[in-house]
Amino acid sequence: MRPVSDRSGPASLVVYGLGSVGCGIVDDLLADGTDVDLILDRGKRGQSYRRIPVLALEDTGDGRLADRTVLLALHNHYVDIHQIHAGLLAAGAARVLTPVHLPALAPNARTRPGYWLDTDFVYAAHRADFARVRDLLADDTSRDLFDAVIRYRENGNIADCPAPSLADEYTPGDLPRLKEPLRLVDCGAFTGVAVHKFLKAGYMIDSVVAFEPDPDNFAILASRDFGIERSLCLPLGTWSTTRQLRFASDASMASRLSDDGDTVIQCVAIDDILRGEPVNVVKLDVEGAEIETLKGMRTIIAGQRPALLVSAYHLPAHIFEIVDLIDSWKLSYRFHLRVHEFNTFGVVVYAFQV
Repeated sequence: MRPVSDRSGPASLVVYGLGSVGCGIVDDLLADGTDVDLILDRGKRGQSYRRIPVLALEDTGDGRLADRTVLLALHNHYVDIHQIHAGLLAAGAARVLTPVHLPALAPNARTRPGYWLDTDFVYAAHRADFARVRDLLADDTSRDLFDAVIRYRENGNIADCPAPSLADEYTPGDLPRLKEPLRLVDCGAFTGVAVHKFLKAGYMIDSVVAFEPDPDNFAILASRDFGIERSLCLPLGTWSTTRQLRFASDASMASRLSDDGDTVIQCVAIDDILRGEPVNVVKLDVEGAEIETLKGMRTIIAGQRPALLVSAYHLPAHIFEIVDLIDSWKLSYRFHLRVHEFNTFGVVVYAFQV
């Protein structure tokens, strides 16, 4: 499935990272018969896990990483894996793997890191989808990033992982500037991060309607004063229809709809509640509900043709399904793609009117 090695693999591994994903990966490796004799995690330096010592990378200057295979046991948007990779190689490591390689190392692994890393997603079965959507991308940068994202997610080769553009999420300087003043619908508003980014980029905002279902996030969002005269914050989720759904709330950017969520929230189809509201920009980061949310605002999109800024990293198929859906409506959108976080998180599809 992943080109790491045959099942015999390395006799033992060094694991880098001991967060929740890291602990699960260590457990999976041990259960499947791969020895782990060292864990690297600066925050837990001097501790042990499953009787395996935990050191920081700077403790390995004695050559203990020489010719070793190291598995990065982390999967998030905070950590620059290129920087870690360089440090491990400088310390003597012969090979650095990622969680993409876990199924080859531990076929019975139970850890599911989530987001775009879904072991049930078969890349070879979607070559035609990738090719079709790649042809719809309007610039060379988008196509190059698309290719790199697919290669990295399929093969786990760190050299393929594209460097993110960290400072300009939703406002890339190399893409067309949004029409002002913005009349923004912000789905998955968190604490108002996107509104702050638009203001920081110098945009005039006439109005904003912000949806955020997590109660702790909403409390912060509603308390903020952005100096926008027409603003409305709604403690609601977004979906293709107006209905109640289960929700996993943890007061973070990862709060999401989930069949086994700890609470029930009201979700709305945007078309049901924003009739007549002028909209020229829609930002969507709704933790995997992007497709359903787009379906629930098709009338507004068809009628007003707003710019669409859509997160496309929560599920592996979203990198082509989001473009496919919008393109299927035949509304003359041009598509771009940018990556704004490490590890191919923060992938955003930008859809602008021709």
